Amino acid sequence: MPNKSETHYSFSITKLNLRFMRRLIVILFLIIFTACVGQGSKKNFSFKKINKSKIVTIPVLNQVSKIKFVDLVSYLPKNYLKDGSVDYSNYIQKGINENDNVAMPDFPVLIGGTGLTLKSNSVLYFKSKSKLILEKNSLTNYEILKIHNTKNVTIYNPKLSGDRQKHTGTKGEWGMGISIKSSENINIFNPIIENCWGDAIYIGNDKTAPEDINISGGLLNNNRRNGISIVSGTKINVSDIAISNTNGTLPMSGIDIEPNNNNNTLEDINLKNVYTFNNAENGIAVILIYLIGEKEKNVSININSHVDEDSKRGFLMGGNKLEYSENIKPLKGAVYVNNPTWKNNATTLLLSSDFKYIPKYIYKNVKVMTNNKIDSRKSDETKSMARKRNIQID
Repeated sequence: MPNKSETHYSFSITKLNLRFMRRLIVILFLIIFTACVGQGSKKNFSFKKINKSKIVTIPVLNQVSKIKFVDLVSYLPKNYLKDGSVDYSNYIQKGINENDNVAMPDFPVLIGGTGLTLKSNSVLYFKSKSKLILEKNSLTNYEILKIHNTKNVTIYNPKLSGDRQKHTGTKGEWGMGISIKSSENINIFNPIIENCWGDAIYIGNDKTAPEDINISGGLLNNNRRNGISIVSGTKINVSDIAISNTNGTLPMSGIDIEPNNNNNTLEDINLKNVYTFNNAENGIAVILIYLIGEKEKNVSININSHVDEDSKRGFLMGGNKLEYSENIKPLKGAVYVNNPTWKNNATTLLLSSDFKYIPKYIYKNVKVMTNNKIDSRKSDETKSMARKRNIQID
């Protein structure tokens, strides 16, 4: 029979074991919970609701009223549902293929992972309750609306919702709301795009650089990689758009201007009155390192009246490698950043270490604010840092 001290010792060990097991269970629960909640999200990112007054709607009624549309409801099967629970992709695609000017049903429609492909010389109109909802999937790549090797397409008021919150995979970062590749004269008014596994809007090459792409108004919210990726193009115009809460996988920028290789083009890229809000990394990022190569490239980027609020950084200015072989040509041209306002950023302007192969940057009338007041100290620090790198800024 154990004595008193032995009994007390045994009891203490048991208590310790129970405490250890409880703590272990709590730790395991937290690990599992964090993994589940963090699926596709940046750690420690805090979602913020954007002020509706920041969302611009471009008037399109005059243009739309002059166009005779085929209502795609006429292509749906009998007894169709209006709650977005049934995949009607094939029916909607048939209507798009057979008509030049089409109007989406005035209710949510579920779309499969193959998305919808638009054709040349066409107009797609979303009514007030129209919406495309992507069916949950595990795809690394998808495009809800695909505009590839196409000319003369206009989309009015598109409302797209990706599968981010229900995505069943963990890989990839290329789930796009609207994908524009090697296309010309594409006009998008008032896009509302949310919850994509990758970018809300992607602009890049298939065989040639896209040209004359115009995006005006709208809101791109809670997309995982970027709001807009501009990889390659000529005459790309983005204006009066709000981009918020981009988070999940790098670059996590409102707009990311970043070529893939030396075959891409960045000429006559114009951003005007863009409002970026609470993006996990950057309001706007310009990263040109992969455009550098054996082919001589001329860069022309104009960014006017950009306002960023609450993103980690207002603006990211990428640089180049420290060394290149003799056959590699520096980029020519310029990047103009006029009248930017950067508010409540951890870092207003992030600069890389070297810019010898990068085109010149010219910043004019830079405004830095904290809590809705001009932050003279932070503004002076930002400008001083840039000037030490021989970057023109005032």
